[in-house]
Formats: sequence, C-alpha cells, structure tokens
Amino acid sequence: MFNWSAVDMIAISFPFFLLYWVAGGDLLASVNFLGIELALESAFFGVLMSVCILFIPFWLWMAKRFNKIKAYIIGMIVWVIAEILIFTVQPGDMNHLLWLAAFAGIGVSAAYILPDSILPDVIEWDELKTHRRQEGVYYGIRTLIRKLTGAGVIFVTLQILGWSGYQTPPEGVTQFTQPDAALLMIRLMVTFIGAVIVSGTILLAWSYPLTREKYDRIKKLLAIRRNKNLESS
Repeated sequence: MFNWSAVDMIAISFPFFLLYWVAGGDLLASVNFLGIELALESAFFGVLMSVCILFIPFWLWMAKRFNKIKAYIIGMIVWVIAEILIFTVQPGDMNHLLWLAAFAGIGVSAAYILPDSILPDVIEWDELKTHRRQEGVYYGIRTLIRKLTGAGVIFVTLQILGWSGYQTPPEGVTQFTQPDAALLMIRLMVTFIGAVIVSGTILLAWSYPLTREKYDRIKKLLAIRRNKNLESS
C-alpha cells in the first residue's frame, strides 16, 4: 500500500512540479534531449521509465544474490535519496533534473517489480498452513487494495493542492505562476512527503518475517507433502 501510494502521489504531483517550479510557469516548456525537442514532462518520465526498464535485470539479480526483501530495501533507499535530492532542483535546472530522473528510475524499478515477486512466497506459506492454494484470493485482495489506494491518493493529493492555494490556469494561457504556498507544497509532495511514505515501506519490509531460509524450508515441506499426496493417490 505504501509502495503504490508513493508511486501514485508522485505521478500526480510531478507534472505540476515540472511546469510550475522547474519551468517557472511555462506551460509549454520543452527540453532538447539527444537532439530531439521534447515536452519537459515527456523528457523526465521518458528518462525515468527507460532507466526503470533497464534496471529490471539488475534487481532480479539482486533478489537472487541476496533476497527479495534486501533488494527491495536497497531500491527504496535509492528512491528516498533521489526524492530528497530533487528538492535541490532550481527553476531552469533541466540537466540536473534529468540526471536525477535517471537516478530515481533505479529505485522506481525496484518498486515496480519486487513487491509482486514477494507475494507468491506468501501464497506458498499460506498453502503450508491451510493445505489450500489461494492465489485468486490474494491477487484479488491485492488488486482491490491497489485500486482503493490509487483512488484515495488521487483524492488526497488534489485536496492538498487545493488547500495550499493551487489555481487552475485560465484557458488558453501559456504562462502561469502559482502562489508560493502552492509551489512549496508541490515541492514537498514530490520530495520529502514522498520520501516519508517510501520510508514506511522500508520499515515494513525490514520487519517482514519470511526470510530466504524460511522460504526454502517451506518449499521443501510443500514438496514432501505433494509427493506423499501423489503416492497415496
């Protein structure tokens, strides 16, 4: 829940950060990236997601080399550092921003792939305890929580923006400046508030009881039980 709350809140608030803080209110802001003129949001999220995809094999290797929880915690620490560094970005600082987008993509990659890879371990633990496979129940609950969390984060984020004094630009304008209070809140949401939420995922992951050793034992016990069931049938 914390994992996707951070992803959703930053995805919602970051375009505001790019347009009103980095671009100084230029609603048509663009940046030359590798010789191509791109909208500022496209360049930022393009770099972030490209790095995110490139680092998927790295996080899979980390999960096998250590374990999924340790890999996830390392990824979230990288993301927290990236969010804090983003607060240092000043208006017009496009190059600095894109480098930080690449750095953030490393942590975001872990946030996308590792939580879902942990869930099957829980399902096998549940099978050992209950003698039943309940993937449908677990994935159904996960999908419900994901949707409820997403809807809640969208509502709360937009409400906070409204309370901070955010103003909708008049139709047709290409330059618009937000009040200082709204700018500060936008910066806080994509940096320190997001970092606090991600830190919550680190604490939860740290207390996760299913270690690699325990999971290996679960697999062995399940294999023994399945073999016995086959022999008896």
